[in-house]
Amino acid sequence: MKVTSSSRARGDLGPLDCSISFFLRFGSRYAAQDARFMRASLHRTLNWMAHAQMATRSKTGSPHRSRLLYDGAIIDAHNHIGMDLEGVTQLPQSLLRKMEQSHVQKCIIFPFNEIKPGKAFSTANDYIAKVVAAHPEKFIGFARTDPQHPLAVDEVQRAVKQLGLKGLKLHPRSQLFNPSDEQTLPLLEACVGLHVPILFHSGYAYDPIPPMIAQVAQSFPELSIIMGHMGCSEVCTPTGVEEAIQVARSNDNVYLETSRVMLASCIAKAVQVIGDSRVLFGSDTPYGSQLDEIATILRAGLSETSLSRVFSENIKELLR
Repeated sequence: MKVTSSSRARGDLGPLDCSISFFLRFGSRYAAQDARFMRASLHRTLNWMAHAQMATRSKTGSPHRSRLLYDGAIIDAHNHIGMDLEGVTQLPQSLLRKMEQSHVQKCIIFPFNEIKPGKAFSTANDYIAKVVAAHPEKFIGFARTDPQHPLAVDEVQRAVKQLGLKGLKLHPRSQLFNPSDEQTLPLLEACVGLHVPILFHSGYAYDPIPPMIAQVAQSFPELSIIMGHMGCSEVCTPTGVEEAIQVARSNDNVYLETSRVMLASCIAKAVQVIGDSRVLFGSDTPYGSQLDEIATILRAGLSETSLSRVFSENIKELLR
C-alpha cells in the first residue's frame, strides 16, 4: 500500500455529557424546525415521486413500480444520531418521524463528529448501542472512531463484540486522515478480522478521497467498503461521482451509497456500470432528506428488481 502523510487530528471530540442540558434548553426549537423542514420537504418531493411513478408505469406498464414505498421495504444506509460540533442534532424520535413519513423500514445510524465523543468515540458508540437496543426493529448501529487515536482498534473491537454494532463509519475530512495512510492499517485489519464493513465519507475534501479508497480496496480485497455519497456531499461534481464509479468498477469489494448525490443520471450510470448489486440507498439525515433521496432513486429509471436491490436487498446481504 502506498503510504502518504496525513494531518493529525486534534484529540477527542464529540456528544453526550453536555447534551442533556442542551436538549432541555433547545430541544423544542429543534423539534419545531424539524417539523417545518419535513412539511416543506414533503410538499417539494411529492410531485417528483408522482412524476417518477407515472413515467415508470407508462414505460413498463407496471402499477406497482413504487410499491416498496408502501410496503415499508426501504433500508436507509446513512444516518446520524447525536449532536455534531456545529450544533446540528438529530434525536432518535426525530428520525423515527422521518422514517414514518418516508416509508423507510430501517436505518443504519452512527455518531456525528460529536462534541464529546469520549476516548476514540467510546461515549458516542455507547449512545448508538443504547438507541439500537431501544428500537431494534428500526435501527442498525455502526460505530465511529478516529484512526489516529491510540485506542481506535480497541474501541472498534469493543463496539462490535460487546455493543453489537454491525459496521464502522470513518470520516477522513472530519478526523483529518488519509484512508490509505500507514497509521490506518491496524484499523482496516481489525475490520477484516471482525467481518464488518467500513463506510467511508467519500465526498468533498481538500484532497480527492476516492483515489485513497481505491488504494485501500486493492490492498484489502476481503474488506467490504461503502463509499458514502459516492464522491459527492457538500460539493457534488461529475468528476467526484465518476471517480467513485470507477473505483467500484475496478474493485468488487466497493459499494456505492447514494446520499447527497441528488442526480438521477448519476445513480443510473452507477447501476449501468457496476450493476445493481453494489449500490445502496442512503439519505444522510439530518443533512439530507429521505423523501428527496427516494425521489432521486425513482427518477433514475431503474427496473423493479434493481429498485428492490438498491433500496434494501444489497445492504441486507452485506450485513449478513
